[in-house]
Formats: sequence, C-alpha cells, structure tokens
Amino acid sequence: MIDKGPKDQSVSLISRLSSWIAQPEQVHGVSITENELAAIFGVSRTPLREALNFASAIGLIRRQRSRSIEIPPLSGADMFQLSRTREELEGLITFQVSERIAAGEVSIDGLEKLNQRMSALATIGDTGVLLGAGLDFHEYMRANSGNDVAAGLLQQLMLRLERYRQCIRALDDRSGHIVHEHGRIIDAIRAGDSAGAARAAREHVANARESYRAQLAKHGLF
Repeated sequence: MIDKGPKDQSVSLISRLSSWIAQPEQVHGVSITENELAAIFGVSRTPLREALNFASAIGLIRRQRSRSIEIPPLSGADMFQLSRTREELEGLITFQVSERIAAGEVSIDGLEKLNQRMSALATIGDTGVLLGAGLDFHEYMRANSGNDVAAGLLQQLMLRLERYRQCIRALDDRSGHIVHEHGRIIDAIRAGDSAGAARAAREHVANARESYRAQLAKHGLF
C-alpha cells in the first residue's frame, strides 16, 4: 500500500510553494508567517514545516529568528548562478541521454512527441503555456539520463529557478525559439552527435538566461 501520509503531502506542497513564490507579486520578496502560509495552502503546519525545511535547505526561502518566512527578492546574481549551474547539468544529462539512445537503451520517440506538442502550442503564442510543456521535455531528459545524482540536483535547482522562468511569460516571441532550440537538441541526438546535443542544450539554457536578464533589468534587478 502506498503511504499517503504527511511526507507525500509535503512533496506536493514543495511544488505548490515554488509556484506560489514564482508569482509576480513576490518579485521583490515578501515576509510571511507559517500560519499565513498554512491558510494559503489549506494545510496543517506539520506537512507545511516539512516542506519549508526542504525549501530552506535548497535556498528557496529563508527562516528568520522572528519565526517568519522570508521569500528573497529576485536578483541578477542569484539567477546567474542558478542558470549557469543548470547549463552544465543540462549539458551532462543531454549527453548521457544521447549516449543511451545511441546504445538502444532509450527511445527518441518520447522527445520527438513532446517537441511536436510544443510546436503546436507555439502557434498559440502563449509563452506561459509553452513553459509548462518545456518542463515536461526536460523532465523526460532527466528521467532517461541514467544519472540519478545529476537529475536530483537539477530537479532541486529548477524549484528555485522557476521564479526566473516565469519572468518571461509575457515574451511571446520566446515560444518559437524554445521549440527551435529543443529541435536542435533532438537533431543532434538523432545524428548520434552526443557532444553536439550537449552543446545545443547548454546554448538553450544560455539563451533563456539572456531573456531572464532582460526581464530582470526592466525591474531594476540586474
């Protein structure tokens, strides 16, 4: 029987907390109490504390001596460090996925279907919708990399980076670029060029970083 106790609830809460922190209202940071957060998410304080302990450990929030929770403001330095680290991890994971596909251990079909779906979504021109589908693409890469350590580190990093990803929801022209960049990764994998696929993945993250930087600059945060 699968345990549906507090730990499972806290895992769900971490994702919900990350999404809440990524909302535009928290761009400049906010201080909030556990009771207020419990009311927002409609949960008891036990699973909330488990989620907050994890969030604090990965730097998503900061606990204050006053027992309040600080959501730090967006910052150019924080974004840059997160994005550069992501760039290297995505490159490593993409290389390993490509090698596994070349060895017949993993099928490329899943990636191609995901990018076809993203291509269809791109015609809508809604970057926000496409960002969600983009997470599925990268989650597929992590799950099929065969590298649980890198995948786990990247998953934690993405919880913090989500705030910056959401900054570009209004950039409709980014939609087509995302699909094209994913397509370059797939093309390199299909050609058996693992190094090229890793390079395309790193360039994809670097391009996203430039979009984040431009949006942060508009808020005077870079």
